[in-house]
Amino acid sequence: MKKCALFLFNSSMYAMAPWLSAGVECVSVDYHDTDHSLAAARKEQPVHPCLTRLNMDLSGCPLSNRTLLECALEQRGLQAALVISFAPCTDLAVSGAAHFERKRLANPRFQEDATEMAVLASLFGVPFAVENPVSVLSTTWRKPDHTFHPWEWAGYCPEGPHPEAPQLYPEQDRYNKKTCLWTGNGFQLPERKPLEPAVGQNPGHRALGGKSAKTKHLRSLTPRGLSRAIFVGNYHLFCWTPEEIASRIRRTDTGGLTHESQA
Repeated sequence: MKKCALFLFNSSMYAMAPWLSAGVECVSVDYHDTDHSLAAARKEQPVHPCLTRLNMDLSGCPLSNRTLLECALEQRGLQAALVISFAPCTDLAVSGAAHFERKRLANPRFQEDATEMAVLASLFGVPFAVENPVSVLSTTWRKPDHTFHPWEWAGYCPEGPHPEAPQLYPEQDRYNKKTCLWTGNGFQLPERKPLEPAVGQNPGHRALGGKSAKTKHLRSLTPRGLSRAIFVGNYHLFCWTPEEIASRIRRTDTGGLTHESQA
């Protein structure tokens, strides 16, 4: 079996860019019939020789979903060595607390269901990370292992304007957005490389209103500095020689992909 990096609830190329640039097999799983999965963005993403996309509904029993994913990978000769999850936060983020009571009346288990999707990443027996904003996962699951703002990883980000939303996000993703990571099974992060934030408020909240798929897509774009930091901290999982590691890190120095629609 060939090792791969598995990305759950992922419709963006940014999280995968460093790994694809280094020639790592990546599997991206998203469900097209959700309110956060932007069809237009998917259509712009071309085929990459190291990328497999799966359209799967990962709601429901996490143990069953783990088995389904492992079978899907096995059919392709792949085995997960790292799992990165961007579990849906609509029913978890404390910024939406005003709507929790209404949602609970409609579905008393709505947060348990959302927590099960988040926990899925931890069940593969390999290093994992689950990304979410400040949310009730701290009580429905456990406290996060890391909290940060995107500007704290900006030193890993390539210079220049944001490739997809330069009118929204400052250069090198130097903005505030308190974010949490739940990690385990040996997942590692390198030393942070902070650059002073260029804006005070979270630009996604300040400039974007409404709840359209496009708005949710733009608000949830993975910080590129964090993506490369995750690569730097975990590339050793793929058993490369020191020479191969040095070569592959150099190949990701530009941040990998330069635009969501370029591979």
